[in-house]
Order: sequence, then C-alpha cells, then structure tokens
Amino acid sequence: MRVQAALGYDVTWRRGPGWQWAAALRSGRFPRYLYVPYGPAGADTEAALRDVAIAARTLGLDFARVEPSVGAMAALRSLGARTAPSIQPRWTWVLDLTAGIDVLRGGLEAGHRSRINAAPRRGIGVWQTENPADIDIFLTLQRRARGRTAFHGQPDTYHRTVAETLMPLGAARLYVAGIDDQPLAASMCFDFGHTRYYAHSASDPDAGRRLGAGAPLLWQMIGDAKARGAATFDFWGVIPDDNPSHPWAGFSRFKKAFGGRLLERAGTWELPVRMARYRAYAATRRWRRG
Repeated sequence: MRVQAALGYDVTWRRGPGWQWAAALRSGRFPRYLYVPYGPAGADTEAALRDVAIAARTLGLDFARVEPSVGAMAALRSLGARTAPSIQPRWTWVLDLTAGIDVLRGGLEAGHRSRINAAPRRGIGVWQTENPADIDIFLTLQRRARGRTAFHGQPDTYHRTVAETLMPLGAARLYVAGIDDQPLAASMCFDFGHTRYYAHSASDPDAGRRLGAGAPLLWQMIGDAKARGAATFDFWGVIPDDNPSHPWAGFSRFKKAFGGRLLERAGTWELPVRMARYRAYAATRRWRRG
C-alpha cells in the first residue's frame, strides 16, 4: 500500500481474528470504491469480505473490488459478489525454493539451461541495485521495446514511484544483465514475507534477445532469493494453457521453462454497496466494452 499512497491514493487497512486486508480508495466522482489487491487474506475469508463491504459502506462508496484466494469462491457468492474484469492476474506461476539448488537446476528446460551456461562465455554478467536512480536503466530498455511488442507496460512515472518508495526499504531490487556495463535486460523484483515476486521486465529487442540475457538474469534472481531464505518465487501472471495466439504466450512459456506449478486465484470480484449506482456503473462498463 505504500506505493498506492505514493501515487496519491488514500489507503486503509483492517484486521481481525484470522483475516486482514489493505485497500486503496478510488474516490473520483464515479465510481467510488475500495480496491483490495490480492486480498483479503486469511482463513476466515467470509468475515474479511463482510468487513470490506462494511468499510466501503461506511465511507459512502459504491462498491468494493477484491481479489481473494480461490478458497473464497463460496463466500463471494453468498455475499452477492459480481465477477469483474481482471486487474491482477488470476493465474501465476510459482517455484518452491525450499528444494535444493540441484533440484531447481534440474527443473530448467534445456533452452534456459543452455543460455545460463553460455552467459559467462558470452561475457554476460548480472548485477543488482537498490538505487532508485538506476530505474532509468529499466526505463530505457522498456522504451526501446515499445513498438516491437504488443505489451507496453506501466508509464515511467509509475516505475519511478515504485523505485523511490520500495527500494530504500529493501523491498524492491533491480537486476540488470549486460556486457561490459551495457545493459541487455533489466527486471524488478519485490520481496514480501517469504516470497520474491518477479514484477516488471524489459529487454533490448535486438541484442538482449539474440544473446538470451533474460534467462541468466532471472536465474540469478531466483538463486539470490533462495540464498536470502525465501520459500517461494512468484513469476507473476501467466496464461493457464499454452495457447500460442494469446498475447501472453511468449512470456508465459519463458516463465514456465524455469519449472514450478500453476497457482490459481479467485480473480477479480466486486461487492456492490450502493446498488443503484453500481448497476449504472456496470451497465456503462458493458457498453464501453461493446
């Protein structure tokens, strides 16, 4: 929530026996709602969801948008929640870091293993930084890639805010792969609890891909996370199948080639509070989407 606050949103959070949640307040003219990214969390999801709805009603909002675990499906339906277009990915790919490093290496697909082994011969090194000013490395690579892929990523101001907010706290790091200090690829990761999250990535559309810099960069990020005592590496969003026509097909294959398993969440849901205003909003959204 620190990033949301730095972006100018009011934030609120609550906890109770067996649950907790944190939310950003979207308080424009219409709609006005609470957004609980990847939450609420805890064993008693129904109590948590009820509390989120109460908070939204107390604040005079139209609805609450939530993204709980897949185990919350029954509670969501019992509370009259409505499905909504996804904000955070419903499916992610996770790797168990409690296994030995040889086991993790054995889970690599042959192509990734070859690129990782070839990196020293090609002169590719990987380094990390917690200096917020170094986000310019990532932004430069992202700008080069724009126009060459269908994925454009977040605006520069967002990434600068993330770096300036989380890097000084030790909660974010930028990894860079390059030759003689010439960056070929860069990736941001977040560390929360016992999980490292692979969050944002950019690569030189020519040299970075030709030399396969992404695989050794991410392998270093995984190895460092294990050395720091992380139990899980979350690769973030993927598609659940191998549909080659999906816009995420390429980077989903890249992530899955490190080994791991698919993790499904409940997706994005909305808890209506002011029903008339929520219906008007839902109708407008359907009309805009055609």
